[in-house]
Parts: sequence; structure tokens; C-alpha cells
Amino acid sequence: MQRKRQQRPQSAPGAAEGSRRIEAALREQQRQLRAAAASLPDSDSDDVHDGRVAARRMRSLLKTFRPMLDVRCTRLMRADLRSFARSLALVREADVRRDLLVELSQNDPGLAAEDLRRLVTMLDDRCLEARSSLARHVAEPGYAALTAAVQSEAAMADLRIRPDMTLGDVLQCVNDSWGTAIRRLEKEPTDTAGLHALRLALKHCRYALETVPDVAADEVRELLRRLRAAQEGIGEHRDLVLAGHWLSSNGSALGGNLTRRLLADVGRREKRLRVQAARRAHRVLPAVRRWQKATRALRKGTKPGRS
Repeated sequence: MQRKRQQRPQSAPGAAEGSRRIEAALREQQRQLRAAAASLPDSDSDDVHDGRVAARRMRSLLKTFRPMLDVRCTRLMRADLRSFARSLALVREADVRRDLLVELSQNDPGLAAEDLRRLVTMLDDRCLEARSSLARHVAEPGYAALTAAVQSEAAMADLRIRPDMTLGDVLQCVNDSWGTAIRRLEKEPTDTAGLHALRLALKHCRYALETVPDVAADEVRELLRRLRAAQEGIGEHRDLVLAGHWLSSNGSALGGNLTRRLLADVGRREKRLRVQAARRAHRVLPAVRRWQKATRALRKGTKPGRS
């Protein structure tokens, strides 16, 4: 993708506090992306996870603070970040599935040793296939262009962060990011699809909130704690659901006894985790309200204009 680059500093000297915060947050994610890309495709599962998180976090921040940024360049960078994160998805999903199903199988004393070996072999093969696919992708010419598009100084300069954004402006953008999440929290979802959609919305809010951790520090600390707990609970539930889908799709190769027993284990754990995830999510909204009340004075009358 060809882009017209403007070689100039990202933000002017003496930029307002809000502008400095946004630039610092974006540059930190860019740094982490650069480190993740340099280690591919030989990185371990934690490095792959960190790379995906950095891409998602930066993409989310670009959405939250788009009133402060160049609209076109923000849209293009978000598309590149989505592509980067997707390139790592198969590896991460295969690693998580292997760890989860191996743990489940080891906790079932009724499984035969031959069944366990067959399961582990299949799971390891899928992990190797995912890494081979990633290695081929990394070697493609377009991959270098993709990573350069989100890592370069020119890419940051193109975003053209407005230099006059105050702390109040930043807080207003953070508050605005809660719209979808609050609507989903108010519905109190307990189904798999509803919980997954809520988790995505909560991630977006948490990434935005982490740019202002020192404002209303007690309220933001409690809100972040509840956000992380809810996300982790919903994430564990989703990983289990996806593992169940994989078992069902590969039942003939795994064998009937192994598949039935593991699906039964998945079903029992899934019900427990779904209830736990919904309970944790229920505790987020009161903390949001307290944070909104604590920051209202700073946010009042600070609606950012668009570039």
C-alpha cells in the first residue's frame, strides 16, 4: 500500500498534556510491535501473544482518539494493525487449545494412554502447522511492507496528533469509549455470543482508561481491577468453547471415547465458567459510574473537534 509520507515531528514543541499522553501511548505500542515483529516467526507463545495485544491495543487507541488524529491515516493504520494481529492468530489459538485440552485430558483418569498420545500428537501437529503458516507469511514481500507501515517514524508523523489537546479532552474521549460497553453491561449477557461481544467492548475501554491511570487514581484502579477480572473470566470461557468446537470437528480422528469424555468435561467446565464470567461482568458497571462521577468536572466542556 503506497502512502504519502510527511516527514515532520509528530507533535509540536510545547504540546498540551493530552497530546503528549496520546503520543506516548501510541509510541509505546509501536515499540512493542517492533519487538514482536523482529522475533517472528521463531518467538514462543508469550511473544506471539504480546505482539497480538500490542496490535490490538494500538488499533483500539487509534479508534478512541481519532478526533485528535488525521482521519485517513488513522483508518489505514488500523487496517494494517488488524492484518498484523490476524497473522498471529492461528499460532496463538493453537497454543491455547493445546494447553487447555492437555490439562483437561490429564485430569481425567479414565482416558487410555493411547488416546492421550493421539490427542497430544494432533494438538502438537496443529501448533507446528500454524507456525509453518506464519513463517511463510513472514517471508512474503508484503509482510515487510505491512510491518513498516505501522512501525516507522513516518507512520507516526502521518497521524498528525493535534498539539492542543488537554487532559480534559483525553478524559472525554476515554469516557466516550464506554458507550457500547455500558449498553452491553446493562443487558447483563449470559450467553456465549453476548459475553464475547462484551469482552471486546471492555478491552477497548480498558486500553483507553490505561492512558489516564493517575486521574481519579482510586476509582480508576478499582475499575481496571474489575475490568481485568471480567475480561479474564470471559476469555477463559471463550477459549473453552472454541476448544469444544475443535473436538467436535476432529472427533473421527480423535476417536469416539476420547471425544465424548473430553466434550463432557468441556461442557461441565463451560457452564461454571459462564456463570463466573457473567458475575464478574456484573461488577464492572458500578465502578464505571464511580469513575465517571470522579472525572466529571475535568471532562465538562471539553469535547474535542475533528481534524
